[in-house]
Amino acid sequence: MNANTKTYLLLGLVLIIWGIIGYRILSTISPEPNEQLVLRETVLKPLEKIERDTFSIKADYRDPFLGTLHHPKIKKKAKPNGPKKERFDIDVRYTGSMLNSNNGQRIFFVTINGQQSLMEKGKQAQEVSLVNGSEKTITVRYKGILKKIELQQ
Repeated sequence: MNANTKTYLLLGLVLIIWGIIGYRILSTISPEPNEQLVLRETVLKPLEKIERDTFSIKADYRDPFLGTLHHPKIKKKAKPNGPKKERFDIDVRYTGSMLNSNNGQRIFFVTINGQQSLMEKGKQAQEVSLVNGSEKTITVRYKGILKKIELQQ
């Protein structure tokens, strides 16, 4: 084989390799336009609710060690001895307090059904009596029901 023939073959091979490299670079720089995607409207169906299978164990068999039947103990409900915790029929709000400089007692601003009243401990206004109070909370009684009310800002 002639030296010129080898040179021409190697030159052709180099041109093919550089052509492939150039084609790949150009194809990434300017890609062909992609096909447009067609959006289809899908209808979602809600999943069916599967009810769980439940069971209960009835322990009415004999005790294997004692040989007796199981008798569950019935617990009696204890009656609460504390104050009743029911809802008031009227709207009572605690809006503030101040210290009386004459006798050193605290005077509380209490709004009852939209009407503001100045109350001291033990005093009553519109069937609501003030039992106890501090700067942050008061305790009032209405028809025998005690309720603790916090200061409203």
